[in-house]
Amino acid sequence: LPASVDAVVIGGGCVGASACYHLQEQGLSTLLLEAHSLTAGTTWHTAGMLWRLRPSYVDIELHTHTRELAMRLEEAPGAAWTQNGGLFIAGNKERLAEYERLGQTGEYYGIASEVLSPSEVPRVHPLLRTDDVYGALYSPTDGTLDPAGLVSAYTKGARRLGATVREGVRVAGLVTEEYASPTG
Repeated sequence: LPASVDAVVIGGGCVGASACYHLQEQGLSTLLLEAHSLTAGTTWHTAGMLWRLRPSYVDIELHTHTRELAMRLEEAPGAAWTQNGGLFIAGNKERLAEYERLGQTGEYYGIASEVLSPSEVPRVHPLLRTDDVYGALYSPTDGTLDPAGLVSAYTKGARRLGATVREGVRVAGLVTEEYASPTG
């Protein structure tokens, strides 16, 4: 292990690998420690669906950043990110109105989307029964993230930037030092 680092990240799942990459990208010497193997915790069984059209601008920007970073970091296309589109199905007129608003929000952020009538839905998803559907919102740039592929992309990117990633290292405790307050 390195004698000294600026930051230590404990846990080698999606969140830990992302933190390691982003800290190292900001110029901090970073060490990621994973007790078992990368993605051995809850990351390996996550669904990984990424819908960019969200009601919160923070979610929209975070999801867009994650999608773009996954595409940039993956060495083989499709290893971390698969763009297969998202289809939001409205079962009532209130939900369709909500999806129309999401589509308008997406326009502001440059996210392509299309409101579909029930008769247009089979063009996107031919197997979907639409006799009880009011409409849908199709977002062609949505997709899925492969959790293991994403962790691999993050850690490879972090290593290229100089981070150290160690598997099989259990953290048994933390020792901290007291520092004087900046206000005295």
